[in-house]
Amino acid sequence: MALTQRELTRNGVSLKTELDPALPPVFGDRVQLQQVILNLVVNAIEAMSAITGRSRELRIRSECDGDGALVTVRDTGPGLPLFQPERIFGAFFTTKPDGLGMGLSISRTIIETHGGKLWATHTADGAIFQFRLPIHAEVA
Repeated sequence: MALTQRELTRNGVSLKTELDPALPPVFGDRVQLQQVILNLVVNAIEAMSAITGRSRELRIRSECDGDGALVTVRDTGPGLPLFQPERIFGAFFTTKPDGLGMGLSISRTIIETHGGKLWATHTADGAIFQFRLPIHAEVA
């Protein structure tokens, strides 16, 4: 979150985290997984930049979900395009005037390569992006 603090402040976005301290570790490429979270956070901040008349909130939550770790990134932006919601994960799809349309596609590939799943949900007051990664027992 330190990497995004400047953008959060500049865009008037409040950050709330609910991170489960007892969450078992997941194994994977730390840089790639950080890139996924960074992409989801930056996308959320950018999505909320045009919002007026209501608070701009970004919530990040982690929790144990059966035999997996579930990470949720929720914003109070305009939400997702209602047409073909899976299309947002396609290469070169973008809703930004200067976007490349690669961030979500790459993020999904990274999560799937780690044995997980990444999906999005439209809500009345924003968007929710979630990914689930398997929790692996440590080898003795």
